[in-house]
Amino acid sequence: MPQAPVTRRNFSRNALGGGALMLGACPVPSAPLAALPWPPPPASQRQVGVAYSLWHYPSAFGHFWDNTWGIPELGRYVSTDRAIIRQHAAWLTDAGVDFILVDCSNDLGADLRDDTGYPYQKFEEKALMAVFEEFSMLPNPPLISIMIGNPLAPQALFNGALTLKCDEIQSVFVANPRFNRLLLYYQQKPLVVIYGPTPALYTESLPPWTDSRFTIRFMTCFVTQQPKILGPYGNSIRGYWSWEDRGVPSFPVVDGRPEVMTVVASWRSSKPEHIAACPRRHGITFTESWQAARRIGPKFVLAGTFNEWKKGEQPSAEVSKDMEPSQAFGTFYLDLLAKEAELFKKGL
Repeated sequence: MPQAPVTRRNFSRNALGGGALMLGACPVPSAPLAALPWPPPPASQRQVGVAYSLWHYPSAFGHFWDNTWGIPELGRYVSTDRAIIRQHAAWLTDAGVDFILVDCSNDLGADLRDDTGYPYQKFEEKALMAVFEEFSMLPNPPLISIMIGNPLAPQALFNGALTLKCDEIQSVFVANPRFNRLLLYYQQKPLVVIYGPTPALYTESLPPWTDSRFTIRFMTCFVTQQPKILGPYGNSIRGYWSWEDRGVPSFPVVDGRPEVMTVVASWRSSKPEHIAACPRRHGITFTESWQAARRIGPKFVLAGTFNEWKKGEQPSAEVSKDMEPSQAFGTFYLDLLAKEAELFKKGL
């Protein structure tokens, strides 16, 4: 595993170019950017997060890096590598990222407290602990929000699995002062995101589950293609967050204001809807998503993803959305993330 020292980025805004970008054609069904009836939160309250993955397994669990769209600039790593975690934290901090949304949506039934779970789940749980431990030793790391759930296990709403997972988060992270300060608090409680099926099973309301210890948000995928939960302004009318969207990102409205939008560097095709893939286009797709986010002005922008890498959702380098520095693109997308995050948080 690479053991490169932590390096800091001195971001060059000019290297990314200036002026108006030529907008490419990636036609998809989406709402126009019309004037909204909801005011944005103050720019001073805006925060930027990235989706962060922990499934870079050792060879004992299969050859992860044999099925990826590319190779990181840091080389083929495992998610428990402390040097890699520190480097990621340094990059994200310097890019102006306020929090990471850690994807633990494959880990229902696993528990750090008694080392239960399948081997790959135990690995991801140990990687999560490594992230908290390394971040706790840094002066100003991004905060952490945890995404749990499983789109293939909707029964978790009723069989106690979600509650048990929240019990683990409460016991291991919230109750520990060393880790509690790292958690993203929203509406006075730690934010936990529940990832569910696509399309959403519940369309008349959000799923019938909550936990009073946390601020709970439910997430599905491609809200812009789910007419039962999509409003006339591109708003997610039931309050679902979207893991990714094609076209102008959707947004839920909470307490009378847009809450979150997910911006991506590209999106894959959808054969059932006859929607073509929209490639990276040297950053144009990412920039267009950010332009929509600045126009609507939600409290959160979730830039997805940082280090997913798997081909399932990212079939090629050009139709991929990771921002971690790579052998294919260098630091271009990390630099672009820094530029756009700064503009968004300034309200420009």
